[in-house]
Amino acid sequence: MTQPIDSPPIPQTSSPSWEDVFGVEIRESDEGLVPLSFAESRILVRPAYYSAGMDRALPECFARNSIRRRLLEAGALLPEGLRLVVLDSWRSKETQVALFNECASALAKAYPDKDEKVIREMTEEFVAPPSLEKSCPSPHATGGAVDLTIATTDGVPLFFGAPFDYPGPISNTRYFEECLERGKELDEREKTALGNRRLLYDVMVRAGFVNYHGEWWHFEYGTQRWAYVKNKPCALYGPRNVVLNSFAVFSPSADDITTLVTAGG
Repeated sequence: MTQPIDSPPIPQTSSPSWEDVFGVEIRESDEGLVPLSFAESRILVRPAYYSAGMDRALPECFARNSIRRRLLEAGALLPEGLRLVVLDSWRSKETQVALFNECASALAKAYPDKDEKVIREMTEEFVAPPSLEKSCPSPHATGGAVDLTIATTDGVPLFFGAPFDYPGPISNTRYFEECLERGKELDEREKTALGNRRLLYDVMVRAGFVNYHGEWWHFEYGTQRWAYVKNKPCALYGPRNVVLNSFAVFSPSADDITTLVTAGG
């Protein structure tokens, strides 16, 4: 799959600040977290941070059940021979802290002239501030955010112009759109990256997700950002915690045993 696929251009959308996002009310829906790898025939799950040895990263990607359903919808919109590859979804606070620190460290090395305050501001463009606060959780801590790409069913990843988690301007979802708008002529690889970004954006938005403008791979549903962009009265998801040890939450009066192996509040 080397030729770009004809999808609509990625439009200019709202780019709210974290202050704007965290100002949205959350009315927790209590929707459960579910493992995404159970739909293996339709979605590939490859937890990037577990493979990288990040602190408290899991060998499974968990997300709210509505995320699972909408990912299946998005995957069904892809042309034959392609499927979604989920790289990350729910994160523990420990993993979020590790990611934030790694990104900050990489940016500090790349921009030694920048002070600590500027580096933190730059880091927040790529990694949400680690938080499990009920009013301002990191999006991935809610189970409503997902990072993903596309690969062929033969196992060839599509080219998006920048690797997952690359903390540079080229990772901006509309980077190649903006190149065109400035009158720049794209080469063949850039045209392919543009087409693939348009395809991923198109199927995910049609399935109800919103994209974070700074990362072509990051999409959300039910979060504070989703509510802000969609002009909803509230977000559906607050911070949640994956519970893998049933003994840790055992209660003789528990009515729904499925919550013991999927999610805890």
